[in-house]
Amino acid sequence: MDSPTARPPARELNIQDLELMMQWCTTTYRSVSRNSTVECIWQAVVPREAMRHPFLMHGILALSALHLAVTDNADIKDHYIRTSKDHRNQALLGLTKVSGKSKPSHCNATFTLSNILMIFSFALPEIMEPSPNRCVLDELHQVFQSTRESIDMLVNIIDSVGNGELRPLLQHDTSHPRMPDTSRLAIMSLARLNANLARQDAHHEKDLYDATIKQLGYSLDKVSQGGETMIVAFQWIFHVPSQYIELFRQREPFALVILAHYAVIIHSLRGHWWMGEWGARLIQEIGQCLDTNWRNSLSWVLDATGCYIPPV
Repeated sequence: MDSPTARPPARELNIQDLELMMQWCTTTYRSVSRNSTVECIWQAVVPREAMRHPFLMHGILALSALHLAVTDNADIKDHYIRTSKDHRNQALLGLTKVSGKSKPSHCNATFTLSNILMIFSFALPEIMEPSPNRCVLDELHQVFQSTRESIDMLVNIIDSVGNGELRPLLQHDTSHPRMPDTSRLAIMSLARLNANLARQDAHHEKDLYDATIKQLGYSLDKVSQGGETMIVAFQWIFHVPSQYIELFRQREPFALVILAHYAVIIHSLRGHWWMGEWGARLIQEIGQCLDTNWRNSLSWVLDATGCYIPPV
């Protein structure tokens, strides 16, 4: 018989990981659940899936750590931000290893991690301490880029996810209060402005902007009709033309005007800790980039959000 001293030592529990999982199961899961009907999936089904897929577990721990970083204690905040980044990097590494595989067993974990990483992309800049050189437009460009990197992967698995246990996450909820349906007038105004710009400049990217405005119209319609704002906000990032993203990165005035209209959607998500004042900060920075004539095109945006753009 082996003596007790000959046995390998018991593996110690990782207290920090347990803390982060407790944070997920008691609090953070609610902040990624668009409504109460899917809370049980994020609270129970997703952690169970994470037990089989370490990359998803790292994603859960990353967002939980970032949630705990929402504090006025600078030392604690820095600690949890570092922890969240470490887990995020591990999640991305694991996701890279399975992204080229088409195993059905990976689909649910890949889909839920992609959702978590999209939320993480908005949350990290919101929680970081502001700096004099901070640029909201550049931060949003990074969010768009990182989010769109998962397009091909999600397209390949979406049918499998929609036929499985996570199906409710893909279903639209129309029980939310409707927004005032003034957005169609705003879209018509953008379309007229686009046509006018094309008449004034033969090099104006009218077709590109028409496609972008059309997608924005779909998104604002869904929100005004009670569609789930969180889904709408992320879908627009996937659906806009890639050339448009480059135009707003270059600070093209009309691209920024359209982006300010999109900011109305994310502003309506400001009650979520991971979104916060993204919308207001974005609208204000866009306003600072535009001259007086272009600012006149933001009247609906300011009315819809109550935001204020300080004079230049």
